[in-house]
Amino acid sequence: MLALAALWAAISLVRTFLARNAPHAPPRKAPPPAGVPPELATRELRILNFYAPRIPERGKPATICYGVINAARVELDPPLAEISPSISRCVEVTPGRAARLTLRAYGADGRVAAASFDLPVAEPQPEILFVDISSREIRRGERFTVCYGVRFATRVRVEPGAFSLPASEKKCATWFPVLAPAKLIAEGPGGTAEVVLGVRIVSSRTAR
Repeated sequence: MLALAALWAAISLVRTFLARNAPHAPPRKAPPPAGVPPELATRELRILNFYAPRIPERGKPATICYGVINAARVELDPPLAEISPSISRCVEVTPGRAARLTLRAYGADGRVAAASFDLPVAEPQPEILFVDISSREIRRGERFTVCYGVRFATRVRVEPGAFSLPASEKKCATWFPVLAPAKLIAEGPGGTAEVVLGVRIVSSRTAR
């Protein structure tokens, strides 16, 4: 009996020694819940995306989109819009010129992640806001007035005649045309826009 007890004690000692010196396997990570993308199943601070869906036009609203994970605070440089942490969000900005945009994400533990891209800005197509004329039928050399408003234009002219008018959102001009004013044209770096005036020169008998 004593020999059997001694043998059992020896076996227990060997088992204890082997258990203490066996390599420990790293704990297995729990798989992400079904339907969760792998990039979201993390505790790391990450910027998932940061982009502009299309090239904006100067002075017009545009869209900037971004996504972050595990961020306590985010900021946009230059500060074109107020933003907050979100996995997927788009905000409206109105850039005045081309710029390099930087998104910074701050973690609760002090970590920082950043992403940047260059945002070009296209020149917008000129817009004619309104046109009013004093008459659609005039005698040759008779007083004629046109009121107009334009935006994103650097020059306004009337054809025929090709004389320049100020580019303004509210302006009137008066002259004594020999030829019937046919079109008002707004020109700018982004192109041209025009409106047909529909004026005709009539004789004194038919003038209304």
